Amino acid sequence: MAIVLAIPDLHCPFEHPDSIAFLKKVKAKYKPTDIICLGDEMDAHAISDYDSDPDGLSAGYELKETIKHLKPFYKLFPKVKVCTSNHTARPYRQAHKFGIPKAFLKSYHEFLQAPKGWMWADDHEIDGVVYEHGEGFTGASAAIKSAQGNMQSTVIGHIHAFAGIQYNANSKHLIFGFNAGCLIDRHAYAFAYGKKIKNKPILGCGIIINSIPIFVPMKLNNRGRWTGKL
Repeated sequence: MAIVLAIPDLHCPFEHPDSIAFLKKVKAKYKPTDIICLGDEMDAHAISDYDSDPDGLSAGYELKETIKHLKPFYKLFPKVKVCTSNHTARPYRQAHKFGIPKAFLKSYHEFLQAPKGWMWADDHEIDGVVYEHGEGFTGASAAIKSAQGNMQSTVIGHIHAFAGIQYNANSKHLIFGFNAGCLIDRHAYAFAYGKKIKNKPILGCGIIINSIPIFVPMKLNNRGRWTGKL
């Protein structure tokens, strides 16, 4: 029986300051057999196609900070299946935009200085459940639409302002779409675009036990810090 911990968007170095403590406690409670990172483990704000903060970190310094922030996750989770995603792919997209061949570029492993146990792919499947980043869908129904597109149960990240599980059934099959939320620090300058959006990020992660999904919320106090309780 697989127990999967699905880690949603961290956007390092702009992850919530209590992310590692939260995930450490989730790991201790559920004892997962498999770890999936749903993507956007890094933000790459400085090389976005959108306007970046001119007072923010340079691209080079942001990458150094990203690696620094990822190292505790590497230590806690030395073996992870990672979903490719729009933010982590930004260096490749910018290179493609300016006509730079792939042969000139480093791999995810190299530029993120990741351990050997971290493996990237567009999607992963465990016990008939698909894990992917979730690009191509938006809004509260993104996860179930992704599941319908795959015609099997699917777990995604990507959509910060929604989290939870929806089911879809016909006379023969039952599938779910699971949005595992995110683990970002919404007060970071990289997320300034969301200040006027009423739906704020929902923090948490996913646990899937023998193909049964559970959303584990990160409960915050009135100062925006994790309460320390699951």
